[in-house]
Amino acid sequence: MATWEELDAELTLWADAGEVPTFWWRDDDTQGPSDDLDRLIGLAERFDVPLHLAVVPAEIDPGLKPRLEASPSVFALQHGFAHKNGEPKGLRASEMGEGRDLAATEADLREGWRRLVAAELPNLLAVQVPPWNRIGEKVVPHLPEWGYVGLSNFDVRPAPEPAAGLKQFNAHIDPIRWKEGAQFAGTEKTLQQCLEHLQMRRIGAADKDEPTGFCTHHLQTDDATWDFSEALMARLTHGQRTRWLDLRAMLKG
Repeated sequence: MATWEELDAELTLWADAGEVPTFWWRDDDTQGPSDDLDRLIGLAERFDVPLHLAVVPAEIDPGLKPRLEASPSVFALQHGFAHKNGEPKGLRASEMGEGRDLAATEADLREGWRRLVAAELPNLLAVQVPPWNRIGEKVVPHLPEWGYVGLSNFDVRPAPEPAAGLKQFNAHIDPIRWKEGAQFAGTEKTLQQCLEHLQMRRIGAADKDEPTGFCTHHLQTDDATWDFSEALMARLTHGQRTRWLDLRAMLKG
């Protein structure tokens, strides 16, 4: 398990090498405006960090558009369709997994994208964020033909482009422990996720060009998780020791 001091030491190693580690921030399960969403956006704006909301398209609250229009550094991504499991019994939950008919998956994703466009969300990016961070291998090659230019899962990405014309940017840090209800995973465990990815990037065990992704869920965040998220952002952004990216720029690069 890692400590704040170990994270500081890792950032110092990057600085000593004349490099600044990159990060990005993704938050999942948005459907509409709420006090928790305001708190999340306020935290991102306080630290001047771009924020990416994975929006569930099935039932978008009309109030989401004006809320996001007030925050130009917030981007919208597609979070599947309805965040409902489509896998047969016995397989892990996924809305676009190996066990589901490919045509049904395509129909859902296309309809989800249509609803996102119809909702006129600002800063909408054609990036697919699979619910539960699970997507079937048979699905990935079809994402570009369905109109997507980006994919975001969790953990070290297998390749910068898992399919021609499709860039992948994953998340690597999740402060929530999901078993038995969403609760804070703990400072040391969450810092370990951050530290491990930074170390792997620095020594070449992972793609150095993939920014380390911080993944939150504002609707399932308890007070301890909020407190940690604020402390992590304060630590990482202090003294410009890190650089926080937006996907729009990364997709163009």
